[in-house]
Amino acid sequence: MENVILRVLAMAFHFMIFSSAVIVTGITSFFFNDFTFRGVHVEYHEVIATITMVLYLVAMLLPLLNRYRGYFMPVNFIFSYLWLTAFIFAAEDWSTRGCTRAPPGSDKCGLKRTVEAFTFLAFFFLLCNIFVEGLLWWAHRKPDTVVKERPGTGHTEESATPATQG
Repeated sequence: MENVILRVLAMAFHFMIFSSAVIVTGITSFFFNDFTFRGVHVEYHEVIATITMVLYLVAMLLPLLNRYRGYFMPVNFIFSYLWLTAFIFAAEDWSTRGCTRAPPGSDKCGLKRTVEAFTFLAFFFLLCNIFVEGLLWWAHRKPDTVVKERPGTGHTEESATPATQG
């Protein structure tokens, strides 16, 4: 198993993304369960976190496969933008003094800021994972075969003409 350190890092980053998604899903589900407000931003958090949770539950196991070459990098790239958008929504809604007046749960500023924090953590670990999976992908693109030249001819074995007996 080549690139063990990169694979372990990828698996750890997948776990951190999954954990952040679980926390965001739990808190936003609490908001949906206890409060009647259903804002677009809160729904966006719930949808992105739920999709991420399911996807990265499987992705945590991918680095254990021998054939894994960092193919999850495009998914990380796409989800990094989705989580950046979720972080911007959370920062707009809940970072200012309007947190106490903003639904859902006007008195739940601690939970709202927890969603904001774990949304940023998911985004951060997605960025880190893009870098690690890019290194994994690049490490496996190196050619494994070495082309040998014939001594004294300057020709490779592929370009040499077969000898004919005549």
